[in-house]
Amino acid sequence: MLTPAMLRILRWLDEHPATLETAWDVPRSVSLEGIADGIGVVRSALFQPMGTLENEGLIRTRQAHVIGSGRRKRKVVHITSEGRTELGKRSEEIPTRPPKVSNKLHGQIPEYTALHGRHSEIELIQDALKRSVPVHLRGMPGIGKSTLVRSIVQELAEQGTQVHWVQIDGYCDVHEAMKRMEFEMPHILDVEGYASALRSEDTLLVFDDVHTIATRHQSSFENFFRGLQDHNISFLLVGRDRDTFSIEGTSLELGPLEQSHAIELLDPDIGDERVSIVDTLGRHPLAILLYDASTPLPETDQGVRTYVDQVVLGDASIEVRDAMSPFLVLPFPVPAERMPDPEHVPLLDEHTLLRWGGRDMAMEMQHLIRNVCRSSLNDSELDGLHQSAIAHWEKQDDALASILELHHRIQRGESEVSTHLSVRANLLMNAYSGAFATLLDEALSNESENLELIELAAQHALNRAEVDVAKNYIGGIDDSRLANIRLQIAQFEGKKDVLEDLASLLERVDDPSQKLRIQLSVLSRSIDDLSPNSNEEDLHRINLLLEQVDLPDDETERQVVLTTIVVMRHALAVERGDENGARFLLDQLKGIASTRDPLIQFLTTKTELKALNPRSSDAALTLRNAELTASQLQQPLYKASLLLLLCEQLVETQLPRAKLIHEQVDLQALESMDAPSARRILAKWWEIKSMLNQKDRVFALREAILRFRSVGCPNRARSLSKRFHDV
Repeated sequence: MLTPAMLRILRWLDEHPATLETAWDVPRSVSLEGIADGIGVVRSALFQPMGTLENEGLIRTRQAHVIGSGRRKRKVVHITSEGRTELGKRSEEIPTRPPKVSNKLHGQIPEYTALHGRHSEIELIQDALKRSVPVHLRGMPGIGKSTLVRSIVQELAEQGTQVHWVQIDGYCDVHEAMKRMEFEMPHILDVEGYASALRSEDTLLVFDDVHTIATRHQSSFENFFRGLQDHNISFLLVGRDRDTFSIEGTSLELGPLEQSHAIELLDPDIGDERVSIVDTLGRHPLAILLYDASTPLPETDQGVRTYVDQVVLGDASIEVRDAMSPFLVLPFPVPAERMPDPEHVPLLDEHTLLRWGGRDMAMEMQHLIRNVCRSSLNDSELDGLHQSAIAHWEKQDDALASILELHHRIQRGESEVSTHLSVRANLLMNAYSGAFATLLDEALSNESENLELIELAAQHALNRAEVDVAKNYIGGIDDSRLANIRLQIAQFEGKKDVLEDLASLLERVDDPSQKLRIQLSVLSRSIDDLSPNSNEEDLHRINLLLEQVDLPDDETERQVVLTTIVVMRHALAVERGDENGARFLLDQLKGIASTRDPLIQFLTTKTELKALNPRSSDAALTLRNAELTASQLQQPLYKASLLLLLCEQLVETQLPRAKLIHEQVDLQALESMDAPSARRILAKWWEIKSMLNQKDRVFALREAILRFRSVGCPNRARSLSKRFHDV
């Protein structure tokens, strides 16, 4: 006779296709550890029922490579055709299995695990979510928070709710969280704007491990959560500690399992002894799952941490302890194959020491285990682990490895870390903006007076439109090297005298090359900052400043700067509506470059578009030619600028066409570029977006305003603010 435990095993395996029976690579869910997790029991509870099932020919076992678990083969289990037939005969006896709703579950969703008990907690959380009230679920590591929430969202997904789940860590900001949740939307600097872009109906957001949010990102997450609440979007915060966010909602602290439910985790063959086992282990789910009959139970008055330290880890072999070492200093989950010794992963998994992520199969050590192990290390031992990690990660040259390497260098307190951060800045600023911000903040906690670090951290904050953070970094420091940062802050805050301040700021800069960079940067921003409300006086001031630029002595550099100045003068002529002046400057450029030069093509087309009357007889031809030129340009900045100019010309007369052209702008290419000009084009993209769709108008305008402010275009920001208030 098949027991309920046997039926649960068969049901779990029946979810997997028969093609896996001969596959070289198989998912973790058909390994012994994956089956135990899936049906919610200790691994040892599988041995007796699986032995019977295999003897009866209902399952078979073999060795295979488990995806994400290193190179070593592991024991895996498959249901046989006889097993599927037998399962079909007993459908009425099988406990219900949630249907697959993968199209409703997004992001870093953990694998479904059978839940035992927690009925009152489920009811409380479900009631709050129905009323769109934020839920704060907290509890110690391993108490079953994620398992409980996973069960709740399963039911909601079956009812049609779109669930987005993120596993937070100290290097995750709001933007990274949205990406991990698999939201398909552009990167938004105004974190509250994400809420405006989300559909408020039938959507639930789950933020797991919120206690790990770095201090650097605490305020932006709080603003984001407040935006979600204002838009009645349901969300659930899962963490270890008492909530640190000033968000009203339903709070719940998860305690131990009830005795009757705790014993369900153990092998029924143990019998009545299960009661004393779970009571001794404080009915803590992870502690019960770590239980092994071959090891002694702790004294009844010992806590979970003591049990883990003295019994679980005290009995661990040298091989297991060595395998654990790299995981003790790992700051966030990574794929198994990226670890120093991936062949050790199966060993740790067999001992229930690992915590697995969702579809990306990233893993880390169970937090309870990691915390207990780390607390027993002295400073020298901890430093040795960081050194070993640096040696491993510095051999790899991708962004993820760089973050991990830098993390360990900062944790060691290395004196040259500012150099390492500066070298990796271009690689990390865009690809892992939030992580880079955290690294800079952590480095400054060790070297609070390092001016190179301060400038880099402040600049990165400004690039992220976090002006208050930038001001805090440079507060109280009087140094000419921060002149450009102060100027950017002044422009962000909308000061009208920025151009006048330029002269006094330049007086404090001794390095000619630095002075030239500041001049050209300010002039470029000021030209892009010209708005429909700009007057002739504004244009005249920029012209005067252009005349004051000191050309470098080096002939090559000199030619580059001269070309830049001509391009700037051309932009001023276009803004004035001086078509003749613009064409004269174009002719000057053509004298030193081919007519097929992308810059010449771009400026020629820009001149024609700016001078175009959309209702004239030749407008259609000009627009078609401009669209053709844009499609042929390979330089992303020129291409995007022309496409947006086209949108601007078409928005009043041909809105559908304008929308199609707007979609052609390569946002990913622009966002990956560490260039102020790219960021200004992105601001323009958002401005145009506000014109194309009534539904997006408000949040798109807010985003455009913030972006123009962040790139030093206060006039553009003020002009859009007026439009925003009119709306």
